[in-house]
Formats: sequence, C-alpha cells, structure tokens
Amino acid sequence: MADRKGWSLDDIYQMRWLHSVALSADGSRAALVVRSFVRGQSEFVQKLWSVGLDGSHPVHQLTRGSGADLSPKWSPDGRYLAFLSSRSDDLEWEKTGRPLDSEADASPPEHQAQIWMLDVSIGGEACQLTHQEEGIEAFDWAPDSRAVVFAARTPSNEERQYLKGIRDKKDPRPWVLTRTQHKYDGQGYLDNVLTHLYRLDVPSRAVVALTSGPASETHPQWSPDGQWIGFLSNRTGDPDQNQRTDLYLIRPDGSEIRRMTQGDLRIETFAFAPDRQRLWFLASPSPENAYIFNRLYELDLDQGLLASAFPDDIGRGYLSVGGIISDEVQGQDRVAHARVYPKPMGSTPVRLLSPELPGPLYGPLIAGPDQTIVLRADAYGQTRLMAVDPRGTYTWLAPKDALATITSAAGNAAGLVAVLNCPTVGSELYRCSPSGDLVALTAMMAPLTQSRDLAEVSWKRFKGSDGQELAALVTIPRGYVPGDSPLPLIVAIHGGPMAFDAPELDFDTQYWAGLGYAVLQVNYRGSTSYGQEFSQCIQGRWGPIEHSDLMAGVDLLIRERLVDPNRLYCTGFSQGGVMTNWAVGHTDRFQAAASEHGLWDYVSAFGTDDCHAWWQDDLGVPWQNWTGYFRMSPMSAVTAIRTPLLIMAGQNDWRCPLSQAEEMYLALKKRGVATELVIYPNEHHAISGPERAMDRLLRIADWFSRYGGPPVVPES
Repeated sequence: MADRKGWSLDDIYQMRWLHSVALSADGSRAALVVRSFVRGQSEFVQKLWSVGLDGSHPVHQLTRGSGADLSPKWSPDGRYLAFLSSRSDDLEWEKTGRPLDSEADASPPEHQAQIWMLDVSIGGEACQLTHQEEGIEAFDWAPDSRAVVFAARTPSNEERQYLKGIRDKKDPRPWVLTRTQHKYDGQGYLDNVLTHLYRLDVPSRAVVALTSGPASETHPQWSPDGQWIGFLSNRTGDPDQNQRTDLYLIRPDGSEIRRMTQGDLRIETFAFAPDRQRLWFLASPSPENAYIFNRLYELDLDQGLLASAFPDDIGRGYLSVGGIISDEVQGQDRVAHARVYPKPMGSTPVRLLSPELPGPLYGPLIAGPDQTIVLRADAYGQTRLMAVDPRGTYTWLAPKDALATITSAAGNAAGLVAVLNCPTVGSELYRCSPSGDLVALTAMMAPLTQSRDLAEVSWKRFKGSDGQELAALVTIPRGYVPGDSPLPLIVAIHGGPMAFDAPELDFDTQYWAGLGYAVLQVNYRGSTSYGQEFSQCIQGRWGPIEHSDLMAGVDLLIRERLVDPNRLYCTGFSQGGVMTNWAVGHTDRFQAAASEHGLWDYVSAFGTDDCHAWWQDDLGVPWQNWTGYFRMSPMSAVTAIRTPLLIMAGQNDWRCPLSQAEEMYLALKKRGVATELVIYPNEHHAISGPERAMDRLLRIADWFSRYGGPPVVPES
C-alpha cells in the first residue's frame, strides 16, 4: 500500500500487549488485561477490556484512571468481574468500615493491589472489596458468588513497626535481614512477613482468617462444589533453601486441612477436575533443578493426609529438610555435595498424564471436551494449545501456523479463548474451536500493523558445529530481494537461558530492520521447547555450547550471502547480555556489541544477585568450587576482548546487579577497549517505561552506527 511507512520509535505508543484473559461461565464474554505505554507515564499502563464472543459487543475498555488493573476473574453467576488494582482507595470505603487498626499508616508508600469489583449486569464504577495493609497477592471466587478467598501478607505487630521504620521517607531505619533469600529483583531487601489465607463475605465485606502460623500459604483456589479451597505452601522451615511447594486443601470454615503432596515436587499450578474427585497439577519432579520441565499429574482427593496440627507441622514428613552445606566436602563432586535438599519420607501417589514433550507445560488447566485437559505447551519455538486425554494421548490444537505463538488462554465448559501473537498481526484475542480453529475477537494492533512496512520474519533450520539440529528466526527489511547487497547483521540473543525466541511482533527487531539490519535470533542449546536434553545440556557449563550455536547461525547467513561478514553486531538482555559478554571474549568477528543487564563474574554475583539457589544447584558454592565459577564466568576471557562494547544496566537490578556491569566496564577501560557504561536510575531488571525502552534502542543503534552500522536518522 502506498500510504504505508517505516517503523518508528514513536510507534511504541501504539503497541498493545494482551494477557490475563478470563472467560465468563456462560462463555459469552471475555475480560482481559491490555498493557500499553502512555506518554508521560514512567511504567506500563495496564487496564481491563471486555469483548463478546458471540458478536454481541466489540472490544471495549472497562477500567481507566490511575493504578494497574490485573487478574480479572468472573463470578460464577456472571454478574460480577473482580480484579486486583493498585488504584487509590474508594472514597466510599470509610462508610463500610476499615478492617484495620490505628497502625494502618505502616502501609507501603505506594498503593498496594486490592480486590475491586464491577457489577457488569447493571454497570457503574468498580467498588473496593478489601483494604489489606500489605495488599492482595491472589484471590478466587466461591462457587455461589457470595464469597472470595484471598492470600495477603500478614505482618505481626513487631513486623508492622519494622516496616513502618524502613519505609519512613524522612528518617528510614536500617534493614535487618535474617532470610537466606535476603533480596529479590523488583522487591528489594526482603522482610519476614508471611502470607496467609482469608475468606471474604462479599455482601457484608466481613473478613475471616483461614490460616496462620510459621509458613506462607499462596495461590488459593475454590473447588467447584465449594467444599474445599486448595492452596500451595512450603513447610520445610526455610523455603529459601529449596523449591518444595506442596498442595494443600482446607475447608472454607478452616475446620479441616489435607496435605495432598509429600514434599517431593514443586507445584506450579493446579485445578480441580470437573468430577470433584481428582486434582490436576503441573509440577517439577526435580524441584531444585531449573532445567527439568514441569509435567502434568493427576491425584485423587481421597489420597490426602490429614494435617490436624497444621500451624506446627513445619518439617514433618521429611527425613531431613537440608539447607546447610558441610565444610567437609564428601567425595570429589563439589556440586553434588552442595545439593543439600529435603528428603521426604514418602512419595506422592500421582498419575503422570503428560507424555514426553519437547518443552515445559503452563496453566491454566482447562477441562476440555471428552475428558481432556487443555493447557499451553512449548514446542519447537512456539507455545501452543494442547489437549491431553486421561491416557496421556495429546493433540495439538493451535496455532496451526509455525509463525505464531500463544501467550495466554482461558476456558471452561462453555468455550476456549486464547491470546495469539504473530509477526504480521501482533497480540490479539481469538476464540478457539474444539478442533483448534481460531476466530479473531480483537484487532487492537490493526491501526499500527496495517499502516507500517513490517519486516519479514521467517524460520531458518540448520546444523550446529557438532551436527545438532538448530532453529533461528531471521528478520529482514521489507523489500529486500535475495541477491541485493548483503545486509548488516544484529545477532539478538534471548535471555533465560531456558527460554526461546518465538515468532511474534517484536518491537526491537522491527526497529532494527527498519534501520536496514537483518536480525538473527538463534534458539541456542539451553532454550526450552526442543527437548529435555537440548535444554539441560548447558547445566553448569554456560558459554561454549550456546556461543557455538549462535556463530553457526551467523555462518549460515554469510554462506547464503544474506549478510555482510564485515558488518556483524551482537546484543542481548539478561542471559543475552551474559552471552554477549561471552561472545566478545571468544570471537573478534563482531564490529561492536551491546550488553544489557548481563553478568560478568559469577563469584561476585553469588550473594549480590537473587539467584544463589540456581548457582548452588549448577555449580555448588564458590568457596568450594571457585574454579568452576571462574571457568563459566565471561570474565575468564577478559584479556581476549577487543570488541567495542556498550554496557547497559539498571541501578536497582538485583537479578544482574549493577556491580557486574561496573566490574566489566572498569576491566575494559583499564585495557584500553572502547566502552561506555549507561546506568538507568531506579531501574530494576525489567524495562518498565517507554522513555527507557526507546532510549536503549536508540543508544544501541547509535553505538553500532559508530562502528560501521547504518546511520541513525533522527526522528521528528
């Protein structure tokens, strides 16, 4: 079309990302969260929208104003739509009474997420259902639509005073840390406040505590018959030292508790089967091993163990709860010596439903037709909808196109909806038939995608240096004809490392292609969706294998004369930053590189980042395996680095701390390597605002332009 134009940085304000979809019980309406950027806002804006599945009404916005609106849930009778929101308190709240004492001023300075509710049958403003001082983490409706169960942080009086002190803006008190996991990215230094469950009577707003004691209870979910509330809890005594998340059931009046699993699994998500006699859940059979895919299991409700002394059952059911590493190393395997994890007394009597699959599984777990369970699964560079029957036989539903991926789904007996993202359309909501056919319900990205010359995205299949089958996404500028002059190349490395690049409308790659680059995204080994062995083969030895796979992709595009071998560039975020740091120490083929939020030295990262448990399972602990930590660190090749490197970091990133970027920057400066360090104030690991998102892209493009890349044309 003649009126199409190229991709622009300013287009970020027209991007829409759809997620957290919810389907009404009768299947007539879907609610979803739409995330976008707004000029002048420092973070994503997230609001609720709704659409009719039968064509009764087009997609329209439900919520506006300040605060993020998340986690929509329809009441079973279809009258109400409840959601979490960080907006300011309802002015009517004082009339219903505030269920807090005079110490409520200990609340965090920012508004915490509370449960709000829209009456969609008659319309009007949302009303506030809760006013918990530390906000709400999760909630679920009772089957009769008259009650809600929620999980909320519950400080003691002493903890409340501590929180008040450290949050005092004029004279903050010191942090006092006692937890093993003492910090976490985006949350800061961690306190000891536990999360417990509460039942809320919706008409009266009365709140009743269901759980208490020395452990947290999270992810509450009501059974379809209203007889049980399921939840997750780690009862080992120090949940920071392991990943043993067990599934429990409690009566809605708190009179009985059953422990359904026995400490041998890490439960990710669960659901009650329609027959009310079984539970389905996704769990890892090797809880502390991050590389092991979760699987789908089934368990009978009558298999549960009575937990009569629930508040005091910490450590029960284990031969040992582990956690402490002996100074005396037993044997030669220092990694195995450091894997001091809980040893349960028994194993959970589960039935494995999922067959051998190429990647992890994700919820929600949806009861489909013919006793099937519908869920999401990673498979060969996509996330797809899959139906599994009671025998473990599975059928792929959607998408049928290899250039698309599912990012969210919801369903019930009345229907199935999913958010699909593809490079030419972007993120949209679809109705999915039992056979997997998709019908679009939204076209929120159409104003952008139909007026831009989108770059062309395709899959490339090739072999690595050792013969391993590999796949990569290649993006080339619209209008490029094979045989034209070879293009400059950006190798864009995904994070994870147990993640993968999926075919979707990606703002970064479209921007770079608009400047004239080809963009290569290799799903290197370590990436999920290509089989357990493909993912796990890098455990404890990050670097060489992934780098070899990335360079095999570069070689392929050079052989095809698509890219210019003298204009190669490399960048990546998080694990992509780690691999960029590794790449510049192991090849001089890149004219320039840009590392975002990466790691440099795993010894100094241990304890300053929030990933100690991961390092412990992969490498042991640094004081017992310094050689292994050093060998896997990009800094081990510091004297080989000659490539000009732009280093970017967040001031408050505790996943890949700023200190890592500073260490690398100073090492390169001392050696005379061209480098710059860009620090984003108050930024965590994730990119949260439009100005930051555009600034980083512009800086990367400008850095590459200095070393032979296409010029960056200032935008009006």
